[in-house]
Amino acid sequence: MTLGAAGLAVNPLAAFAANVRGPLLPWARLKFPCRGGDMDDWNVHPNGDLNLIDEIRDKTSLNVEKRWYVAESDRLETMTPFPFIFMHAELAPNLGANDVANMREYLLRGGFLFAEDCVNGKLRSDRSGDEFFRRMRDVEFPRILPEARLEKLPNDHPVFQCFYQFPNGLPLMPNRKPYGLHALKLQERVVALLSATDLHCGWANGEAWFGREKYIEAIQMGTNIYLYAMSEGGVVSLNTLDPGKTAGAKK
Repeated sequence: MTLGAAGLAVNPLAAFAANVRGPLLPWARLKFPCRGGDMDDWNVHPNGDLNLIDEIRDKTSLNVEKRWYVAESDRLETMTPFPFIFMHAELAPNLGANDVANMREYLLRGGFLFAEDCVNGKLRSDRSGDEFFRRMRDVEFPRILPEARLEKLPNDHPVFQCFYQFPNGLPLMPNRKPYGLHALKLQERVVALLSATDLHCGWANGEAWFGREKYIEAIQMGTNIYLYAMSEGGVVSLNTLDPGKTAGAKK
């Protein structure tokens, strides 16, 4: 398995491969406010996103762009270019009314959100941890789409089988509670997935932190989630904007 973020190769074969794959698919992270007015907790370890992108490109035919962009929860026009948005933090989100309205509109237009609790989980006042997961599950998703339902996915769900096989469901990184993978369903369309496992720490530095087996599991499950979101998961259509013009784009 070849892992790790790599620079774009400048050669005719690379250009040919890009044409065969089809148009570029952008990847974005959501910038959003967290508990205590924290505006920096959303962007931890961006190299993890790039590692996963490399693996998706290496093992599938999807032409995911080798960079990540910033979608801002308080600016809908920065969200709509992206069919898939990754939302990640340790702290509990503290979304304002405008953030909620924009995220609702994004999902109703056909966008897909993967929201995941960071593995370290800064402790809440009751020292229970997992506050990002709990807040999204109990407060923010019900505010964003009160008509939708959030449910734990069974181990035979397509997201665990669409590319790599996970017969036991969502793999756990060390020291995580087995919450499982939850889907936010609007009628029968899955519009978001929610996890407390923190696959992202596996993408970022899992081999050093958790061992090679967990690193591979995290990368493979991330690949499944992206493929599911971009196919069976229900990405429908968005207003198409040029992601290169989106403020805050990061390499």
